[in-house]
Formats: sequence, structure tokens, C-alpha cells
Amino acid sequence: MAKRLIVNADDYGLTAGVSRAILRAHREGVVTSTTFMVNFPWAAEMARLLEGAPGLGVGLHLNLTTGAPVLPAAAVPSLVGPEGRFQRSLVRLLRRVRPAEAEREWSAQLERFVALVGRLPTHLDTHRYLQAYPPLCRAMLAVARRYGVPAVRVLPPDFFPPDTFPRWSPAGPVLRAALARSTALIRQSGVRAPDRTLAGDFDLPGLLARLGQVGEGVTELVTHPGEVDEQLRTLSSLREQREVELAALTSPRARERVERLGIELIHFGAL
Repeated sequence: MAKRLIVNADDYGLTAGVSRAILRAHREGVVTSTTFMVNFPWAAEMARLLEGAPGLGVGLHLNLTTGAPVLPAAAVPSLVGPEGRFQRSLVRLLRRVRPAEAEREWSAQLERFVALVGRLPTHLDTHRYLQAYPPLCRAMLAVARRYGVPAVRVLPPDFFPPDTFPRWSPAGPVLRAALARSTALIRQSGVRAPDRTLAGDFDLPGLLARLGQVGEGVTELVTHPGEVDEQLRTLSSLREQREVELAALTSPRARERVERLGIELIHFGAL
């Protein structure tokens, strides 16, 4: 069986600098796929930039924590704060979220994607890995099935590195149990997904090591390239690491390693 790799750059549309970096990582590097955040006022401008990258797979990055909802805030009260915008706290979101409201908002985001891009997304995934929470995974799958989106990201139980939480913390076992459940939901849904997923911050040696972990079947590598600007500093805590990943993804050594290992680069549309 062949080794096939999707290199997905999350957060297209978050800022102009992130979007430019993703397009550069596709043109000059090994990025094959991205996921578009469509709930920002500049989304139409970012969609026009995609016209210059016809070989880039474009999915939808479902979002509940950054910016404002596509639907009126009054229609999704469990998703917003007093100012009518998403709140960045995952703990607060998961305590309050009504999955039916998330499903409605994500449906609206998908419809905006189609209006902007002119086609269905290649796949769905979630900003800040919200699909790890099984009720939100169900909402994501419901949107995929309703609109005919053929594929989604999968987050297996070993997705997060073992040292993500202290050994004494119950968070690790709780998260692994949630990931096991959400993975089972995806595998049972009939919606396509890669065989495995790799993630975590990396530099060039880390990227080369991850390429060495690509096995037979389809692997997704989750990445976050970007250019840091003041807008990004107001919207995300992931900043300078984005430029480190951009440098790694555009390094000739990454392309050389892909070729030496016999890896076929694809996007979700090839599943």
C-alpha cells in the first residue's frame, strides 16, 4: 500500500499574514491542503486569493472561539459573550455550548464558504480541535452529511503528545477517552477520514521526523504556518511558532525527504 500524505495548513483566513504564508507554503513547499475560516469581515478578499492556487485543497475550518458568528448572536446565545462575539475560553465554551446551536452556526459557515469559494469544501475540521468533544463531533458530522461534504479530520486517542498534561492530572485520560469516542463516531459515520493524524508544534528537524512517521495508507499532518502581524497578535496565542513552521514547510530538505521516502502528497479531495 502506498504512503499518502495530506499536509494541511489550518487557519486560512484568520489574518492576511496567515493566508499569505499558507499560499507560499503551498507554492514553495509541501502544503497540499488548507482549511478556511470564513466568519471574518475580510473573508471575501481571502477567497479571491485562493483563485491563484488551483491545486490547493480547501476545506472549512469550523470555528466557535475566534471572531463573531456568521448567524446573528441572538440565534446562538450559548456560543457568544455579552458583546455578541465568540469567547476564546474553551472551558467556558464547553460548559455553555448547546450542540444544536453549534450545528446551526457551522451550517451557516459552510453556506458562506460555498458562497465565497463556489464549491463545497474538500473536508471539515475544527478550530482548536473542538471536534475532540463528542457532542461537537456529532454536530460536525451532521453538517458534513447534510451538505454532502465527503471527508473530515480524525483525532485519534494518541493525537496529543503524552507530555501534554502532567501525569497526575485527570485531563489526559479524560481527553483520550473523548478522542476515542469521537474517533469511533467518525469511523462509524460513513464519512471519509485519513487513517492517522500527526500534529504538534515543529521546526525543520521536527518536520523531518514527522515525515519519517508516515506509514502506509493516508496520513494527515496538521500545520500552522503564518506571518506574524499585529492583527494576529490580537486574535491568536500561536504567533512566532507559525513562522518557524513556515520556514520548515518551505525548506528544500522537506521536499527532498518526501521524495526519498516515496511519499505521495495529496489533499482530502483524493480520499
